[in-house]
Amino acid sequence: MNLQVSVVLLFISLTGGYSLKCYSCTPDLTGSCAAKEETCLDGVSKCFTVKSIESITVKGCTPLCVPATMSCCDTDLCNAADGVYKGSFLLLVSPLLFYFLFQ
Repeated sequence: MNLQVSVVLLFISLTGGYSLKCYSCTPDLTGSCAAKEETCLDGVSKCFTVKSIESITVKGCTPLCVPATMSCCDTDLCNAADGVYKGSFLLLVSPLLFYFLFQ
């Protein structure tokens, strides 16, 4: 019994303190910024990205998400990229398409 209690206490002490990491970016007056890694505070469980009409992007940590105004995720450094665009996908697939068409 003492061994089981000791093992449980060991696992509890080893798994303490996990903090989410997000990219943080606040634009300057020109609208550009360099994203840097930020460790979120306790109780903050989401990373966010907000893009304005003028293509100004703000990134960081947030305790809650408002889906209508921002995109959110909940894993480390998940707010890095804006995703794959349709044009990028077509650019990647087009050599394969030409290979099969003109073989």
